[in-house]
Amino acid sequence: MNWEEIVFCVVDTETTGTDPFSGDRIIEIAAVPVYKGKIYLAKSFHSLVNSHVRVPALIQKIHGISNDEIESAPDMKEVYESFREYVKDTVLVFHNAEFDLTFLDMMAKDTGNFPLENPYVDTLDLSRELFGKAHSLKWLCEKLKIKGDVKHRALEDAHLTAKVFLRMMSLLGEENIEQFVKRKGRYLW
Repeated sequence: MNWEEIVFCVVDTETTGTDPFSGDRIIEIAAVPVYKGKIYLAKSFHSLVNSHVRVPALIQKIHGISNDEIESAPDMKEVYESFREYVKDTVLVFHNAEFDLTFLDMMAKDTGNFPLENPYVDTLDLSRELFGKAHSLKWLCEKLKIKGDVKHRALEDAHLTAKVFLRMMSLLGEENIEQFVKRKGRYLW
């Protein structure tokens, strides 16, 4: 795997809660491309998602996404299919991949699509390697002296995660990226 040839897509989602098996769903999704060590924010994918699930008031306070915004957003089938096409042939990057991948698997199932099979990197693994344990995105930004606040909005947090990813890869050595790339081996069905 050659760092110079890989397009990474740093992905973040916002959801109606933390439990997709109890009905929580994705309501915002973003992917920020990283290629040859540069972030291409202008070429990002971003969408609110009408998952047909109400956003609880407590969750609205966290990310500021209202039910009115979700009701006028594109349907989850349309968003999933566009997102899947956008990230095709890329290596995905997540901060806490298990959380986002589980929600993405559920989105695929709900829309009658196959789940993503992209290889991926989890910045929690990079954190464990560099700092001895997994750390929050906020902690990593502070430790790595990356300016910006975790907003709990998909595009902004994907952009921050992209910065964290690049900084951690420079510390680990770009030639070592392959040891952190995982293949998805489980699906919800």
